[in-house]
Amino acid sequence: MRRWGIRKKVLVVTLVPTLLTTLMLGLFFTYSWVNNIESLLQDRGESLSRQLSAGSEYGLFTANRSLLSSLSNALLEEQDVRSITFFDSEHNRLLHTGPGSSDDIGKDTLTGEEAVRVTRTDSTVFVTPVYLQDLMIESMLDPDSRQNVGAGKKPIGWVTVEMSHIRTEKETYKALLISLLLVLGGVLLSLMIALRMSRSFTDPVFELNEAVAKLKEGKLDTRVYTRAGPEFEQLESGLNAMAGELSKAQAEMQQNIDQATEDLRETLETIEIQNIELDFARKEALEASRIKSEFLANMSHEIRTPLNGIIGFTELLLKSPLPRQQRDHLSTIRKSSEILLTIINDILDFSKIEAGKLILDRIPFQLRDIVEEVMVMLAPAAHSKNLDLVPLVYNDVPDNIMGDPLRVKQVITNLVNNAIKFTQTGEVVLRASLEEEDKESNRITLRLSITDSGVGLSRAQQQSLFNAFSQADASTARQYGGTGLGLAISKRLVEEMGGKIGLESELGKGSTFWFTLTSELSSNGEAIAPKDSLRGERAIYLDQQKTTGLAVEHMLREWGMTVDRVSSPGAMQEQIEEAQKEQSGYAVAVVGITRHLLNSSQYCSLVRSLELERDCRTLLLTPTLETHDTPLSGLASGHLTKPVCRDSLYDELLLLVHGISNRQRQLPDHSHAISRELPTQSTRVPRVLAVDDNDANLKLVMTLLNDCGVVAEGATSGFEALSKARQHSFDLVFMDLQMPGMDGVETTERLRSLDGASHRTPIIALTAHALAEEQDRLIQQGFDGYLAKPISNSQLIDIIHDYTGYTCHPDPDDGHLPVPEVRDTRRSVRPSTRKKQPDCVSVAESVQLAAGKADLAEELFSMLIEQIHTDINQVPALWSKGDMDELLECVHKLHGATRYCGVPELRAAANQLETALKCAAPDMEYQKNQLLAAMERLQTWSEQTDWQQLFRQQNPRQATVD
Repeated sequence: MRRWGIRKKVLVVTLVPTLLTTLMLGLFFTYSWVNNIESLLQDRGESLSRQLSAGSEYGLFTANRSLLSSLSNALLEEQDVRSITFFDSEHNRLLHTGPGSSDDIGKDTLTGEEAVRVTRTDSTVFVTPVYLQDLMIESMLDPDSRQNVGAGKKPIGWVTVEMSHIRTEKETYKALLISLLLVLGGVLLSLMIALRMSRSFTDPVFELNEAVAKLKEGKLDTRVYTRAGPEFEQLESGLNAMAGELSKAQAEMQQNIDQATEDLRETLETIEIQNIELDFARKEALEASRIKSEFLANMSHEIRTPLNGIIGFTELLLKSPLPRQQRDHLSTIRKSSEILLTIINDILDFSKIEAGKLILDRIPFQLRDIVEEVMVMLAPAAHSKNLDLVPLVYNDVPDNIMGDPLRVKQVITNLVNNAIKFTQTGEVVLRASLEEEDKESNRITLRLSITDSGVGLSRAQQQSLFNAFSQADASTARQYGGTGLGLAISKRLVEEMGGKIGLESELGKGSTFWFTLTSELSSNGEAIAPKDSLRGERAIYLDQQKTTGLAVEHMLREWGMTVDRVSSPGAMQEQIEEAQKEQSGYAVAVVGITRHLLNSSQYCSLVRSLELERDCRTLLLTPTLETHDTPLSGLASGHLTKPVCRDSLYDELLLLVHGISNRQRQLPDHSHAISRELPTQSTRVPRVLAVDDNDANLKLVMTLLNDCGVVAEGATSGFEALSKARQHSFDLVFMDLQMPGMDGVETTERLRSLDGASHRTPIIALTAHALAEEQDRLIQQGFDGYLAKPISNSQLIDIIHDYTGYTCHPDPDDGHLPVPEVRDTRRSVRPSTRKKQPDCVSVAESVQLAAGKADLAEELFSMLIEQIHTDINQVPALWSKGDMDELLECVHKLHGATRYCGVPELRAAANQLETALKCAAPDMEYQKNQLLAAMERLQTWSEQTDWQQLFRQQNPRQATVD
């Protein structure tokens, strides 16, 4: 009904009530009329039958047919009477008058004593019994007696009067026809009224619609006058007024259009002039962009050139055997140089991102290695501010994921570096956890968060923090420095990798920067060997930095070790002593030292007591600062710098607990950018020319080439390179691009002119340029390959093999063979003693054995120490030769010397070995090792202790003289 028109709705509202009312009235009156006609027919039939019954009493009693016939003929003259029949008391028909037959009246109908009505299809039969009346005068005068005549008497006959339905049906049809005509008349009258009313309402509406359509077409001179009533007159006036206003507005608009057209003509002339100016400005902007790109390339070259020498010579030093401290310092130099490279990369990456030329790699990598590399690289900056720098990678985080490791490392470095920069006290913690895992698609989502206890950020600072060249505020920028690109680049990189980045911070309460990394698991990653060699071992751990302690304890428990935490040096010493008394000592004691405890006498005493008195191996965890000159540096068996890396900690524990060295240094496998076909294998030593105007870089390349075993020549300019190329042909040329006089591109063009039809010298661009479009441009300029500074020995070996087919055979010091690390200790490492041992030295016993003479005891002890220096090498030599007699004599002499000195442990070990040698006991080798361990322990004690002063303190007279 919502979509019906006004006319249809008016018709429905008008016709439906009228039609329903007319139908209901017509039905009611027709029904009443028909009922009245039927009632009249029945009343007349009953009345005639009663009259006939009263009049035929004598005729039936006397069976006078003529009398009955006269009665019936007189009654047949009545309207609607069809036939009359008389029956005697025996149900026999005496007389029938009228059409039809009375045989169809059953005898069961004539048995009743009351009047009966039989209805047929076209007539109704009224059957009335006839009784014999009392003819007495008094009874005739009594009406009641006449009504009760038949009571208790048997009728003398029956009278039937058949009334026809023909006239009744005619009256019924007549009534129906009249009712139908009345209903139709009422409906037609209502329809005419409704049409008239709807037209008087809809015609003005149509006129208004037509007027609106004309106004819509733009015929603003249209006016409407419906004369349909006050309501429509108000609408008409409003519509006419609106048309007038529109007409006026159109006129004004046309005037404005004319004025605007004129102004537009003038504007177009101005725009034409501005277009010419913009064209000039665009050319200037393109030129400025080219100058910026050239500036970035030159800046990259100028900074990377000295970095190439720093990193290269650092790697050369790392190839040689070095003590741990020097190796750590060189590693710090190399990693610090890498930090400088990240600053350069930030600027170049920002340019690539803005230009839309950033390309992400998709290779398998290990997240834990990247986290540890970043932490080790940034540890010196954190420890210089006494910050606790801790990585926490949870066990459920997989280590074989696909992605761009350099970009992930770049994001982590930026966030951790920012946390260190804006934190003065407390800690910086990196947490890596598994946020979501989809095993069906083999995809995971990792969440990495960096939490610090620094200055924090307000809400206003947080909103603009990820914008380029934006920092917290001006004062912070002056205090902490920085370009303001780190977070902007990190945000773009994370978004490019399909993740999200954000922060949670409160001013004065620190900040938490987080980002998610969605990646696939690598199916072809290298299998990681399980670290089960330390399972079941016991360790005791002391560290004042709770978060670092949690991380180290987490790693130890992951390897199956049992870890007991203590809170103080005294508690550690007491717990180790109690454990050794119970014959279940600890395999190693791990001691974490903060910066202000490096020179602590309490910790020095603890480490000395554990190493010398308890024979328990100690592992020191110290900040990445100058620790080799501290008293603790030479006391502990093991030493690692914080933050602790998994592999380094495992290898160090493996060495301290089991005496197994599992440390091998591996160089990363770098590959250059340009793909090429590999030549056939060649055994001829190639001749290689290196061209570089920087003396340090040239010296580095020449050193690396000489280590590769090729014939190498150097040139410091393009002119020198051309001169040497004319004298000798080279199999490979490394060419620097930016050189004074003749640059690398021009030199390459001239070298190409020297190539013959059968020989083309491969030329590799050796440059610090790092722009993305540099590679294609170099290929077009005649170069065969591209190698970005800083370079490594592995890159040179790969390029020499790819272009000449020669496989380099490096010396053991070139980095391709494992180089054993020189430990800064003066004794071999043996496992900890798990049970209580006799004292290593007892000064009081020595003085007692020397008859109370401290000076004699000192002299005897000095003689024993000198003898040990000889015997500690002679005993294993004799054992290896199998000369048991000489070994027995040597041990016997040593045993005799220990009898006059207070060395209970060595005396017992010498006694047991001497007895085993005399008896040829099966545990001779074990006793020999115990003797060597006791000798080593005594030798270490003498080196670490001022024993002369201890003996002199036993002699009061000599102490007073001193």
